[in-house]
Amino acid sequence: MGLLRLAVLGTPVVFHDGTRLTFALRKAQALLIYLAVEGGMHSRNKLTALLWPDSEPRDARRSLRNGVRTLRSVLSDASTSPHTHLISEGDLLGLNRQAPLELDLDVVQQVYQQALRLSTAPPHSQEAIPIENLQHALTLVRGPFLDGFWLGEETPFDEWVLQQQRQWHMRLQVLYDRLSCWQEAAGELEQSKATLTSWLAIDPLSEEAARRLMRLHLAVGDATAAWQVYSALRSRLAQKLRIKPSPETVALADRIRANATSRRGEPAASPAASQPPGELVARLIGRASAFSQLVARYQQLRQGQAQGVLVVGEAGVGKTRLAHEFVSWARAHGADVLIGHAFEMRGHLPYQPLIEALRERLEGENAPEDLLEDLWLAELSRLLPELRVRYRDLTSPAGDELMARMRQVVLIELGEARRQVLSQRAAGRIESEAIKFPNEQPTLSRPERAGLSLAPARRAPMPTRSTQQKSEGLLWPLSFQGDSYASAAN
Repeated sequence: MGLLRLAVLGTPVVFHDGTRLTFALRKAQALLIYLAVEGGMHSRNKLTALLWPDSEPRDARRSLRNGVRTLRSVLSDASTSPHTHLISEGDLLGLNRQAPLELDLDVVQQVYQQALRLSTAPPHSQEAIPIENLQHALTLVRGPFLDGFWLGEETPFDEWVLQQQRQWHMRLQVLYDRLSCWQEAAGELEQSKATLTSWLAIDPLSEEAARRLMRLHLAVGDATAAWQVYSALRSRLAQKLRIKPSPETVALADRIRANATSRRGEPAASPAASQPPGELVARLIGRASAFSQLVARYQQLRQGQAQGVLVVGEAGVGKTRLAHEFVSWARAHGADVLIGHAFEMRGHLPYQPLIEALRERLEGENAPEDLLEDLWLAELSRLLPELRVRYRDLTSPAGDELMARMRQVVLIELGEARRQVLSQRAAGRIESEAIKFPNEQPTLSRPERAGLSLAPARRAPMPTRSTQQKSEGLLWPLSFQGDSYASAAN
């Protein structure tokens, strides 16, 4: 007995012993498909009501017998052996599950049950559901369930087809979603794009699949392809449903348009420099595990859990490439990414990574004041002095006011101390060399000795005391620098 193979995800195809079968009666093919998909044994009354609901019972029975005769003929199954494909037990009909039978739905259903037990994150145990099995199951999908196969008589069979289409549509969505997510998390962006393209082929109106595909195109720097996906989706929604894309999809399209506009406005660069990170030299190879870990941390971050990741390794192993790929992926998913660089060599500004990250972020805004209130812009001006040029009405940071008051107090104390020292010197009670106030101002001593960390002005340093002597309870261990101190001392 030959193998009976049915493929029903798409236009129905039936093979027996390697030969594709054709059916003289369409309802005979419908009967075979129904028995294969539903399994088990079914009463003849049920089958006649399913396929010939408008016929008289006697005529319906006759039609069913003709259908069974046709099936036995095409399956070369005229014997009554228990090993035949089509079996009859009294008033019941069904397919013999002991006979060799392959149904594409069985393969997809098995993988679907396994996928339901896993989240959209990559499975840690490949034994749970090998991705190859999922990929193989989806290669069996050629379209919707029984695509284009109808009896056209408003029969219960057509209603059953609609029900099955909805059911399998939902299951296939889960499988495409899981596979594309796992591929994307593993850094296999090209494979993920192919999966999403297949998803859209069977569900052209899926905004979720379209958005995911748009983000992947954007992640590898192909804003044109991302926009084409959006345009095609918008046209299909308008033609089929007479609706517009959702606000989430429109917002993503706006970001794609802005990305393309910014690229056109950039100065010309060398071909190598202008290539997006995902297209440098070759696709990311051998970093699937590391990329997957970064994606997992990103997902935890989106759930409100702060994350910190340190990428370490020998020089030249691909740390920078991995970081660039992940940053492009995160940006395509709507993340606000700030980038700053730190170096081991000397000569760079303090807080350089923060300054670099914040400066690039604010320069990308037409109106940074829309992001932050004046209070916070004033605080940021400590690190980004250009903000005070751009916004001249910014108030001084809160700390600056405190420092100003401290300077005022210190200046008053210094002035009083100078008056007392000069008075005592005039009275001859301290050595004339103890404190020098020469016409030329000397080199400054370290301000931290005063217990203050002040930014040096390097223009009008304060005089210093050559020795520390205690006179009438006055101790001078301090040394300051700056215009205000110099003017007070002079």
